[in-house]
Amino acid sequence: MNNNDRQPKAVRVNSWGFETGRVGRSSALPFVGVFLIVVGLLLEAGQLVSGAQIGASAFFLVLGLIFVAVGLRDHNDVGLYVGLFIAALSLANMLTEAGYISGSGWGTLFLGIGVLALVPIRASTGRGWRWTAVIGAVCALWGGSDIASNYYNLDVERLVGPLLLVLLGVWILSRSGRSYFG
Repeated sequence: MNNNDRQPKAVRVNSWGFETGRVGRSSALPFVGVFLIVVGLLLEAGQLVSGAQIGASAFFLVLGLIFVAVGLRDHNDVGLYVGLFIAALSLANMLTEAGYISGSGWGTLFLGIGVLALVPIRASTGRGWRWTAVIGAVCALWGGSDIASNYYNLDVERLVGPLLLVLLGVWILSRSGRSYFG
């Protein structure tokens, strides 16, 4: 075979794109509308009927857990933290409405515990986990002190804020390379 016998092959592309086979609007728009209608009805029912508040809180708890699962699956920090925030606050609200817990600080405590639960997950994937641990510990301590002050009639709130600032300052100083304490 010589070079004259080879014919160059050409490829011609007339059009390029992704098609789903559907003509018209995307199917995602109606689902968003239906979702907004359901959420609005749940919130309105929670305002009118006290028992419906538990159902609305349970709905948001499940929604938050779905965000957490999707955030873990896709390695998406935004979805993960939004899901934790929604799940922690709705769990505190649901348990308060059911009569299992009372007082303030539970949402902050649950949020801190949830963020602290992310520390081993972030560490195992090689991402930064120290600030996650600090924020989770601060939230858990703050919520726990609020709960303790409600249940035991202690005036702990005046001490926790300054104590957390001192601990944060010591932590920052210990992270720097210099020795300030000796």
